[in-house]
Amino acid sequence: MQHPDALMAILMGLLGGTVLVCLWRARRGRVPYIRRIPGIVSLEEAVERATEMGKPIVFAIGASDINNIETHAALAILAHVARLSARLRARLIAVTCVANVYPVMEEVVRQAYVTEGVPEQLNTEKQVRYLSQDLVVYAMGTAQLIEEMQAGSALFFGSFYYVSLLLTEPGARLGVMQIAGDPSLWQVPFFVCTCDYTIIGEEYFAAGAYLSPDPSTRGSLVSQDIIKGIFAAMLVIGVICAQLAGDVPQWIVGLLKAYNK
Repeated sequence: MQHPDALMAILMGLLGGTVLVCLWRARRGRVPYIRRIPGIVSLEEAVERATEMGKPIVFAIGASDINNIETHAALAILAHVARLSARLRARLIAVTCVANVYPVMEEVVRQAYVTEGVPEQLNTEKQVRYLSQDLVVYAMGTAQLIEEMQAGSALFFGSFYYVSLLLTEPGARLGVMQIAGDPSLWQVPFFVCTCDYTIIGEEYFAAGAYLSPDPSTRGSLVSQDIIKGIFAAMLVIGVICAQLAGDVPQWIVGLLKAYNK
């Protein structure tokens, strides 16, 4: 077994200490600031709009299974949307194409309604649906659901791969308010063209911490940003030192030649 040297031990202590300090400050009430994410803030507007129109909210989760981090981020957003829907008595329809995600989605929605004190308003058989494990069939089924139910808003969070446009095009054509988030940058252009709001890049993973009432999640998120800043500073310092290490001897040789002349 290879043990870390002194420099690596110091670095590990610095990074671990950063996380612990941020969590400690958050738990003592010093909740760190996270900049406003328009796509996440607009979730409430999407639910309110559907409620005013008397139409359902369709929430489509991505095709990754329960072991992937993007699925957990999408479930955190679903929990927030479900709480808003329960509070406003709006009808929520959540759909998935992954078998092991379905029971977790069902429990997340149930807990949201219980938290809001209206468990009797929930009908899991109709509000949480497993459509198909085939990605194309899932996309077309979700699109058909948006059209037939005349959805007031449609939300897409997760990894949708090559079917992103199939999912969002019907809603864009019908004027449905749509919000999407996908960690894959390859799918962002399709969502930007067809959705009102698109969550891009790391905003997708920050959404769960942004919406969570637990201050520790925000502290964890801020600590990660600080660690990234530390690594960026180390990279810049390393590049400068590497350049100086190559140039300084040449400067010295030049000075010595000039002195000898």
